[in-house]
Amino acid sequence: MATQLAPGLARKVKKVLETRADTPETIACLKGLSEFYGENTPAARRGLRSSIERRGLDINREFLDASGQAQEALAVVDAQLEGLLSGCRRIANVLDRSRERTGILLNETARVNDNLAKVEERKKMLKTFLVDYQLTDEEIAALRTDDQITENFFSALARVQEIHGNCRQLLRTHHQRAGLELMDVMASYQENAHERLARWVQGECKTLAEEDGPDAPDLLTRAMTALRTRPVLHRYCVEEVSRTRHNALFRRFIAALTKGGPGGVPRPIEVHATDPRRYA
Repeated sequence: MATQLAPGLARKVKKVLETRADTPETIACLKGLSEFYGENTPAARRGLRSSIERRGLDINREFLDASGQAQEALAVVDAQLEGLLSGCRRIANVLDRSRERTGILLNETARVNDNLAKVEERKKMLKTFLVDYQLTDEEIAALRTDDQITENFFSALARVQEIHGNCRQLLRTHHQRAGLELMDVMASYQENAHERLARWVQGECKTLAEEDGPDAPDLLTRAMTALRTRPVLHRYCVEEVSRTRHNALFRRFIAALTKGGPGGVPRPIEVHATDPRRYA
C-alpha cells in the first residue's frame, strides 16, 4: 500500500502539480530565476529560498535607490514649482497693484475729463457773457480816444446802451450783483461818452461859426440825437447850436449890409439907404 502524504504536504504537492508551466507569469518568474540561479545542485536547491529572498532584497535596494533619485528629481521639480508659484504670486501682486494704480488713473482721467468739460462749458458761457455784457478793446478805445468823432464812436455808444439793457434783464436773475456792477461800468462809459460828445458838439459849432457853412454835417445831427438821453447836455448843446446859428446869421446880415456879395455883387444894402422902400 502506497505511503500517504501528510495533508498539508499533499496540498502543496497537488498545487505544484496543478501549476501550469506555460503561463506568462510562470515563464516570467522562471526567466527571472535563471538570472541569479546557477547550477541545479542540492546546495543550490536548499538555498533557493534564501537566494530568492536576497534577490528580492537586491531588487528592493535597487528600487529604493531609483526611488531616491526619483524623489530627488521630484524635490527639484517641487522646488521649481514652488519658484514658479512664488513668481506667479509676485506677478499677481504686481498685477493687483497695477490694476489698483490703473483704476486710480482711470478715475483721475475721468475726473480730469469732467473738469475739462466743465471748463469748456464755462469757456462758452464766458464767451457768450463777453459778447452780451462786455465791450471790446476797439470799442473802449473808440469811446475814450480824444480824436475826431467817427462812426466807430456811435457804434460803440450804441453797444454800451445795448449792454446796459442786457444788464436790466440780468437783474431779474440771481446774478443781481454782477448786473449792478456792469450797469455801473456801462453808466460810467455813457457818462464819459456823452460829455465828450457834448464837448465835440461845442467845438463843431465853433468851427461852423467860423466857416459860416450853410448846413450842419451828418455826424453833428447824430450827436444831437444821441444826446437826447441826457437832457441837460442836450439843452446845453441846443443852446450852443442856436447861439452859433444866430451869430452866423448876424455876421451874414452885417456882411450883406456893409460889403454885399462876393466881388461886390450884389451891392451892399447900405448903398440903397437913400431909397427907403428898397432899403427896407
